[in-house]
Amino acid sequence: MESSSVEIDLFQRSLLTAMNAVDSDIQPWKKCINCDFRAEKNKDKWEKCCEKCGKDGIACSIQHHDAHCSRLTKQDLARCYWECVKCDTVAQEDAKCLVVPPSCGQGPRPVLLFLTGNGHVNDRQDFFSGGIDQLMRNNDLKGYWIMAPKPLSATGVMRKNEKWRWTWCEDGIWAMFTEILRRLGKDKVDPSRLYVTGLSLGASGSWHLALRYGQFLAGVAPVSGVCHWPHGAWPRSSSSPLPEVLRHLSTLPLRAYQIDADRYGGSPVNDLEWLLKEYPESATEARTLRGMEIDRRVEVSIRQWPRGDRPAWELWEAKGPLKDWAYYDGWGDGDKHCLWNRVYPWPEWGLEAFFRAHRLPQHQCWNVEEASPLSEVLQRQKEEEDAYNQKEAMAKMSTGDIEVMQEQKRLRQDEELDRRPVAA
Repeated sequence: MESSSVEIDLFQRSLLTAMNAVDSDIQPWKKCINCDFRAEKNKDKWEKCCEKCGKDGIACSIQHHDAHCSRLTKQDLARCYWECVKCDTVAQEDAKCLVVPPSCGQGPRPVLLFLTGNGHVNDRQDFFSGGIDQLMRNNDLKGYWIMAPKPLSATGVMRKNEKWRWTWCEDGIWAMFTEILRRLGKDKVDPSRLYVTGLSLGASGSWHLALRYGQFLAGVAPVSGVCHWPHGAWPRSSSSPLPEVLRHLSTLPLRAYQIDADRYGGSPVNDLEWLLKEYPESATEARTLRGMEIDRRVEVSIRQWPRGDRPAWELWEAKGPLKDWAYYDGWGDGDKHCLWNRVYPWPEWGLEAFFRAHRLPQHQCWNVEEASPLSEVLQRQKEEEDAYNQKEAMAKMSTGDIEVMQEQKRLRQDEELDRRPVAA
């Protein structure tokens, strides 16, 4: 009884330090001028939940909203809260993570970590539009804890990639994620059911997290993104990833969602076919699934690679470009990239069913009573950047400048030697 009281008290204390998602200024709330949904912040405009709402004086109803409208009410966000977590040794700010508690189910619940796309990095686009809002519409995910970190470069959840562009930081994300699991405690989260999904840049982040921590995950579902094999995970001189990486992937259930015409986020098809070349592919299954609008459908090809006693890997590939939203009728070729607008909100795309089918054996689970060490990635990258800048500066100096600088350095060393006390 005493132990249970302590655990409950710890959880209540964590809630005291958390911030309600309506009242917090991390991602402010504002009501749509025409309905009860949250207004989408779009550059300098912050009035309506979507363009269709209230258009031409039509009374607001579900039918009179854009297919991609977030449809988030004040009540939806009032039950969510922000956790602030230090996840990197030198980060300027704490990481900010939206926590969506389960609204049904008893006992320890599964946890879904969601990584959003490049458009939301450093608040370029409204965090509550085009990502987490779509997951929150999925009724099959109501029994899950959903955790969605904001991609802010000053917080440690982002790092620079090989091209010095911001991407998700595996160590920072894992430090943040495991600290929130620790705060919730083993009575609230089930460590055998930790899952990850992400869209576009977040899909790549999901792949990269799996390369490093896949042994602790019960399922990964990247949507519209490719693995970049960071940190030398797949050496250019090798025909396969590093042995350690393969071990992390060996027991991991994985399902990738992709539009076959996607040239923006890259395609995982070649990697999947090469990694799974030793496993015979089962017969391809064709399905027709719901599109963004209820009366439009999407053709999907399902490929599966059974891996013996290990979980199968799957690829759900939509035939694109997609024309399942009236908006695309007058806009170019259709959608070639944003498959998450179908996968996340609609249960028939099978995201939750895939997660539900998999859980880890007890000996493989992460200990939720402990958090991972703080990431040191930003410190390493700062040192690399300083070294690069110094090298660039040296390259621009003339031979005479370099000789003067070296002479000044020698003189300073001589002065330091002269000031040293003489041994008796």
